[in-house]
Amino acid sequence: MPAPKKYNPKYHDAWAWSLAIKGATDEEIASAFGVSRQTIIRWSKKKNEKGETVLTSFGEALQAGKEAADAHVERKLYERCLGYEYEEAKQIIDHDSSGRPFIKRTEVTKKIVPPDTMAIMYWLNNRKRSTGEWSQRQDVNLNLGNDGEDVVIYIPDNGRDTGE
Repeated sequence: MPAPKKYNPKYHDAWAWSLAIKGATDEEIASAFGVSRQTIIRWSKKKNEKGETVLTSFGEALQAGKEAADAHVERKLYERCLGYEYEEAKQIIDHDSSGRPFIKRTEVTKKIVPPDTMAIMYWLNNRKRSTGEWSQRQDVNLNLGNDGEDVVIYIPDNGRDTGE
């Protein structure tokens, strides 16, 4: 049964949350509903009596699902920064006299994933940006003579000018 094109809170809110918590983008959610991304955005917000833009129940469901998914990803990034341990189970299969397979034993091995340097850099670049301590921004100061004025050149972290 295709999704109704007209917004129905009982139908769309829970579905939007369930898609968002799985990491679906607005475009993917819109596609699942058979509507445009713009429709998803329109369903998400409304003006209150003061004229302020506020979230609808749909917008709240969408936001809650996205925040939960983001929190899960953030936790995994955090684990990559610190490193972690896990156990890997391997089943050893043998065959009886009639040739039927059976599990002879299960070997459990403790695995260690070391901290990931790129995850650490990403984390610190984003979490400590305001202090400048871990910023990727580079400023170069040049003194071009005796006039006392310095020239400051900003080099974007990707090495290219953004055209702004």
